[in-house]
Amino acid sequence: MLLVQNCMRTHLKAGPNFMNKKTNLLLFAILVLSKLTVAQTNLYVTPDGNGAVCSEQFPCSLEGIKSKLRQLNLTDVGKVQVIFNAPKFDLLSSFLITSDEAGNINNQITFKSADGQRAQLQGGLRVTNWKPTGSGIYKAEIPIGIDSRQLYVNGKMAIRARYPNRKDSADFGPYNRLLGFDQKNKTIFVRPSELPAVKELNQVEMVINQHWYQSRVRISSIVAMKDTLVITPLKEERPYLFQLTYARMLDPNKPYYFENAIEFLDDESEWYINKQTSYLYYKPKSGENIAELDIVLPITETLIQVSGTNTKPVHNVTFENIEISYGTWLTPSKKGSIATQGVQIRGSKDDPGPGLFQAQFARNLTIKNCNVSNAGAHGIVFSKGVQNSSIIQNHIHEISANGIVIDTYRKAFPPDSLMSKNNLIADNLIENLGMHYTNGMGILASCVIKHIIEYNEIRNCRYTGMQIGNHYGDNLNGMRDNYIRKNNIHHVMQLHDDGGAIYTLSTQPGTKISENWIHSYGKSEWADNFPVNGIFLDNDSAYMRVERNVFSELTNVDRIKEQYSPPSTHDNILIDNNLRDEEIKHSAGIRK
Repeated sequence: MLLVQNCMRTHLKAGPNFMNKKTNLLLFAILVLSKLTVAQTNLYVTPDGNGAVCSEQFPCSLEGIKSKLRQLNLTDVGKVQVIFNAPKFDLLSSFLITSDEAGNINNQITFKSADGQRAQLQGGLRVTNWKPTGSGIYKAEIPIGIDSRQLYVNGKMAIRARYPNRKDSADFGPYNRLLGFDQKNKTIFVRPSELPAVKELNQVEMVINQHWYQSRVRISSIVAMKDTLVITPLKEERPYLFQLTYARMLDPNKPYYFENAIEFLDDESEWYINKQTSYLYYKPKSGENIAELDIVLPITETLIQVSGTNTKPVHNVTFENIEISYGTWLTPSKKGSIATQGVQIRGSKDDPGPGLFQAQFARNLTIKNCNVSNAGAHGIVFSKGVQNSSIIQNHIHEISANGIVIDTYRKAFPPDSLMSKNNLIADNLIENLGMHYTNGMGILASCVIKHIIEYNEIRNCRYTGMQIGNHYGDNLNGMRDNYIRKNNIHHVMQLHDDGGAIYTLSTQPGTKISENWIHSYGKSEWADNFPVNGIFLDNDSAYMRVERNVFSELTNVDRIKEQYSPPSTHDNILIDNNLRDEEIKHSAGIRK
């Protein structure tokens, strides 16, 4: 209070005129000091906490911390820190934050790790007690009813047992090639030598790559002809697969493989679950001691869910310096997946799948300096109505589908409460994407307004680096004024075709793509017959400015492509995109 005391002494000496002139200054100083001296509320949470005050000595559980936040939400308490005061939290269901806990616009809540730690919120089951079964394969009993589509060994995704075996870590090949499709009878033809005898046929998935699609179909029946196997997919997948009558999607020779049978488990790093016996099987690499491996079977789909409503959004929440890891996604096991780019599934109400971190109807939400990894579908999803929010300085990796998804509502001209607008995605390392659903990408953003996507590094994915826009036709849709700048995008398009490092759809007045460094990739031998691109302005992309982007070390790649067949892109400005500017290369990507 020294400043206030000095002001009061000055008033007494200077007389009434000075006091009249300076009264507002004194009141302002008192207000500022009152704000500065408000104590920050620190709350502590541990996995086994049972306290009610949530102190360091008597911490709360995750459910207990929500009860405490609901109390604080009723008053203006200012800043609140929720400190995860333990190295690991196992989540069997989502940690849900609503406007009941964080709806007070005058409060700020930060969820963070204790000093010197990085707490891990994880949705996986660590598997131990392995027993040898022969041929280098081990098995371990898991709880009855547990299912998953991923397994992680020392933090890296293992290979779901498949035929033929995966040998290439970039394009996930080799593959077999289809003999063809019968559109009338809705069947698929393959060579008999390309499918070993399988007992549990109803568990097997057939995975087909078709341009920018990945189709996963379950099998109803197989009939052996003289030199052909005739495969009938289950009825749920049939209509969507055989709707793909454009772009020669149903031509012969599409790359494919079979997945998920014990008979396919014959190679290192492969695994399989027998749901009838509740045994998990795994074949470690040569020289590995299975007892020393950290093997995690993910069982939870979304770990953190921030959910306001359109009338009561969540306000002013930050998640900082935590690990969010290990999730699965079981919908494709139940329905198959005929998925266009960005793993957007045809005919599925669950499209496009869960994020490890998922948010809707939030304002001023920040995810900062977090490690988001080992996702069964996506890393971070802002599904609808997330505004003025930030995803900054995170490491997002080992992701089955997309790293970041913005706007799963995907409607043109959304009402204001549903808009995705004024969000920042910056300084993130986004890597190892499309690890299971190979047409996943670093960032998928649909109808977004005034988004800044800058200084990110995106690398190692089988398809596109980022997509901005969706299929809204050649008309205004609400998208506008997005800035994609100074990103470092490389080693993308490692399997599929008809994409690029930066891919756009739909009219976007005021959108600018500038000073990105795009480099170090080519066209896969398994890609289809459409081009691979650097920046690809596809269907109905219009009113955008593309300038001063740098391309290097690209093989059989079109640097910039506008879709003119049929004519659809128009009124775009392209300037100085053949530069070899070292300064642009140096400044692109994560800032130090």
